[in-house]
Amino acid sequence: MSELRKIYLIRHCEPELPKGIPVCIGKTDIPLSNIGRSQANVLKEFFSHIEINSIFSSPLIRARETAEIISDKKLKVIVKNDFSEFDIGKWDGMSFAEIKEKYPKEYLERGENLENYIVEGGESMAHCRRRALTALYQTIDESNGNILIAAHAGVNRCILSGILGINIKDSFKLRHEYGSVNILNYDGIKLTSGKIGLCSTELSKESVCAQ
Repeated sequence: MSELRKIYLIRHCEPELPKGIPVCIGKTDIPLSNIGRSQANVLKEFFSHIEINSIFSSPLIRARETAEIISDKKLKVIVKNDFSEFDIGKWDGMSFAEIKEKYPKEYLERGENLENYIVEGGESMAHCRRRALTALYQTIDESNGNILIAAHAGVNRCILSGILGINIKDSFKLRHEYGSVNILNYDGIKLTSGKIGLCSTELSKESVCAQ
C-alpha cells in the first residue's frame, strides 16, 4: 500500500474588498488586504512545522499571494489555471444587493438550480466541479508527498462536494472562512476527507498530525 499523502486545500486569505458590503467575486483579480497578509503569515508559521513537498495555486493574485507567503521562498509556487475561482459571469464584482435588484428572476432561478444554472458569461458550478476535480487528480498524479493548494471558496466547495458525495448546495453548509484549511487524505487509490474548514484559531500541529 502506498504511503498516505496529505493534500491541504486552502481558501485564500482575506482580499481587499469594500467594507461591510457583501460582493460577488469570481475572476475579478484583487490582492490580499493587510488582514489577509497577517492571516497568511499565521498559515506560514503553521505549515513551517509540516512537511510540504509542493505548493500549487490558482492564478488569481489573492490565492497566489497566500501561497507565496506560506511558501516563504522555500518552494516554488506552481500555478494551475483550473484551480481558479468559479466564473460567475456578468455578476462578477457586483454586490449581492445589486444583483437581486437588477436580476431578480435570474437570481431566484440560480438559487433553485445551483449546480447547473449558468449566469451569462460564466459557468455552471457542475462544470467548475468537473474541471477542479480533474485538476486535483492530475496534480496528485504529477507530484509526490504532501501538497498544498491555495484556491477559493467556490472551487473548494465544488471539490469537497465531489469527494464527500454531496450536492453543491449542501456544500455551502460547510464552514469555509478566509484562510481556512481542508485536509484530504490520499492512499494511492482513493481520496478521502479529513478535517474540513479549520480556521486559524484551530490550527495546531497536533490537530493535523492526528488525521
